[in-house]
Amino acid sequence: MSREAARKWFEQACHDIEMAEKNITIGGYDVAAFLAHQSVEKLLKAGFLMEGKRMPKTHFIDELAEKLGVPRRLQDRILELTPDYTLARYPDVSDTVPYQHYRKETAEEKVRIAKDVLDYFKERWGQP
Repeated sequence: MSREAARKWFEQACHDIEMAEKNITIGGYDVAAFLAHQSVEKLLKAGFLMEGKRMPKTHFIDELAEKLGVPRRLQDRILELTPDYTLARYPDVSDTVPYQHYRKETAEEKVRIAKDVLDYFKERWGQP
């Protein structure tokens, strides 16, 4: 894959963060959490492409971060988003339905994590 493909993944990740923020303003906290996860997944996959590595076919962002050599402190924060891939979407994953599980403060923190990952990658290899 090319640097152009990496740019597309990066661009979509940025859009996902923007949409996550907008969902917080309308009370879509579950959607914001899911989009935060998605943005980080796309940033990590862009990272593989930017560095000329094969992009793994997985949704486990903690594994992607480790394989890409993201600093441990950021890996720990990324780990906080991992459950949101399913928890934010499926009503049979917990004892509540997704939209009832999330609160504004939780969604804001998850978007903050996504922005921290974005900032890290901008510093690591600039904007594709």
